[in-house]
This record gives sequence, C-alpha cells and structure tokens, in this order.
Amino acid sequence: MIRFVVASAVLTAGASAQSFTYSIDPAQSDISVNSSITLDLTGDLKGVFDAATNPGGTRTLSGLFGDPGTNAEIPLSLGLGISLDLGGAGAGSFTLIYDPASGEVSVDELVATVGAGTTSQADLSVTLEYDTFRTVAPGSLFIGGIPLTLPLGAATASDIELIQSAAAVGTAAPSGTPGVIDVDLIVPVDLSLVVDLGTLGGGTPTPVGPIPFALPISGSFDLAACDTRLDALTNQSISQSIPSPFPLAFDDLPLDLPTILPPGSTANLLLTAGLDTLSLDGQITSNLVATAADGRVQNVCFALANSTGLGAVLDASGSQSVANEDLGFTVTSLPQGSFGFLLMSQTEANQPGFGGSQGTLCIGEPCFRFSNSVQNSGLLGEVAFAPDFGNLPMGQQFIEAESWVFQYWFRDANPQPTSNTSSALRVTFCR
Repeated sequence: MIRFVVASAVLTAGASAQSFTYSIDPAQSDISVNSSITLDLTGDLKGVFDAATNPGGTRTLSGLFGDPGTNAEIPLSLGLGISLDLGGAGAGSFTLIYDPASGEVSVDELVATVGAGTTSQADLSVTLEYDTFRTVAPGSLFIGGIPLTLPLGAATASDIELIQSAAAVGTAAPSGTPGVIDVDLIVPVDLSLVVDLGTLGGGTPTPVGPIPFALPISGSFDLAACDTRLDALTNQSISQSIPSPFPLAFDDLPLDLPTILPPGSTANLLLTAGLDTLSLDGQITSNLVATAADGRVQNVCFALANSTGLGAVLDASGSQSVANEDLGFTVTSLPQGSFGFLLMSQTEANQPGFGGSQGTLCIGEPCFRFSNSVQNSGLLGEVAFAPDFGNLPMGQQFIEAESWVFQYWFRDANPQPTSNTSSALRVTFCR
C-alpha cells in the first residue's frame, strides 16, 4: 500500500495527471535477494576411457550387467543449484504518475540494481539423478533413481537488476486522514543477473534471466515536500519455473564422482547436458528511498501560431516553494509591442477560439487574472513576470501540495486585431 500525503485541493476536478521522475538514493536504500535458482538440464554421463589416448580411464557400463567392453552413455537429469544471498545498496530510477481526477497511480520504467553494481558470492551445488550403471577403473555400482547432491564451491553473481516489464496501475482511495490517499500497486518486473560458474562454466560468465514476477510496493509519497520524497517497502516471495531463458550447455565437461558401492574411490566421467528449465524460489525485500528530480512544472498544452508564425511559449523559473516566494515566468515568441497578462486556475480546459481569440484557452473556471500587472513584449517579443505571493488575484493563495495552471493572454493583429494565448503550465507547489 502506498500512502500519498496531499492537500485536498489537489483533488479538484479537471486536474491532469502529474508525472515525477524518481532517482533511488543508494545511501539510504537497500535491496536483498535471498533465493535458490535451479537450472534443470538433461544429458548423459560416460567414462573418460579412450582406447587410444586413455586406455586406463574410467569406463561406464549400462545397468547391473553392462557389456564390459563398452563405454556407454548413461542418461541423467541434472539440477545445477545456485544459492543466492545478495544484498546491498539499491540504485536506479522510475517514473510515478498520479492522476487525482481518476484516482489512479502508475509506475513506469522502473530499473533497480541490487548491490549498486557490486559482486556477490553464490554457493553452487549439483544434484544428479541417473539410471543404474557400473564403472570400471575403478569398479563401482551406482544405483539409479536416488538423487545425488554434490557441493561445487562458490560462484560470483553480478549485474543483478530488476527491470519493469509491463504497465503497473494502482487504484487510489481516500484514507481516513484528510488529504491522504491509499493506493495498491503491483509492478511486473524481470529479475536478471550474471553468474560466473568458474571452471564449471568454462570461465565464461553466464546470464541468468529474465525471470518474471510481480513486485508489490508499499510506502509514502508526500506531494507537499519540495523533493517529493518517496519511501517504499517490499517483501515478496518468488516461486516459479520457466522454460530455458538462455543457452547453457556442457559438452564433455569433466565430472569426478565419488564411488558409491564400494565407496572410497573416484570415477572420472564426462558430462554432456543442455538446459531445459529454470526454477526460482526465494524472497526479495527492499527499503527504497527516492526523490523526484522533476515533475512540479508540467506543460499541459501548446500554443497556436500568432502573427510571428510561432506559438508563444510560457516557461517557469525559480522554485515552487511557497516559503521561498521566488517563482517567476517568462513568455517568448510574442508579437512586438504586444500587451497581455497572466491567467491562472486550478482546473484545465480546452476552448479553441474563445471569445473570438485565435488561441486556445487551456485553463478552466474559476479563472483568475493578473489584470493589474499588464506586460508589454517590447522589441524582443518577450515578457517576464513574478507573481506577488501576498497579493494574488481575488485574494487567492498558493498552498503546498496544490497545483495551479498558468497561461498568458495577449493582444495581436493577425492580420485583424485579435488575441492569442501562450502554452500553459501546471505548477505544483511545495513547502
């Protein structure tokens, strides 16, 4: 469950969706993966015997009474186990889109790393299940149908990533606290990593994944904070099998098995096998702290061409902090010597040709005019304006977590006297 702390005024009808780009703070975030990955392979075993080059090597005989003159291929299934206990700083980014009008929240383009690029150790083991066979040099009986698990030492795991694989949309509902919205959100992601199996993998790092699963997130989102900080917690169990997600094959890989009956010796064998499926069981936990690099100023519509042949562009500068009171606006690509003033509203609209204008009015009712602060574009066709936070039209106030839409309205002759409008911006204010 994600908790959004917002002012109730943000929920005014007509508000557009607000998009924030987050960066995960590795100094305050950590992600842990504790899981077991099993690579299921099928193939065969045979001895290292070769009449010309290794006549004294181990030979394999099928069943209890195999032909002693053969070096038979013994069918087997093999489970290569990778035990992961990975953790460390989390890093990455994602986009969060909140739509107060529909009561929905979504996450897009989530990419997070485990360990923030470091390398972790992973324990390896192999589980063999084979048909009954005998060996010569040394002589031994291997009873089939009984899984045999052997430790293979340690491997290294790196490049561990969680990457969003599909859209993630949650349903928002007002909580019992004024201005707080509870949201349920599940993000489909793929888990991928690179495992170096050492000599078992021929010294070549092996990509594992992508492995799909659902990642629920719970945390808090404070729209009134200027850094738009998000704190999120995740605790998710994973248990699934998927067809082979990557090529992995062993061809005559040396595999030394301890003898069973009698024990005490070693049978020198060769393994040939290919990967069938990958199974994953485990737990992923995370504590993410992220801040939004942008999103408090968003363009909500574009301007139509005026007599310059261009559309007038409204830009914002300064901060959106109600405490700093240093928000400013500039308008460029205006006709020379044109008079105009700024409009603002908490709602959006789409009214082409309003009142005979050649522009589109993108703000809704109630609309407030800075008509006491008329600007002239001069020879450069530009104006700059900084609202007086203590003297806004009709006694309005900018309040943290509220958002307002701004647009500039100006005179023009194109070719007859008319008016036009700039592009429009939605500004979400903070403390």
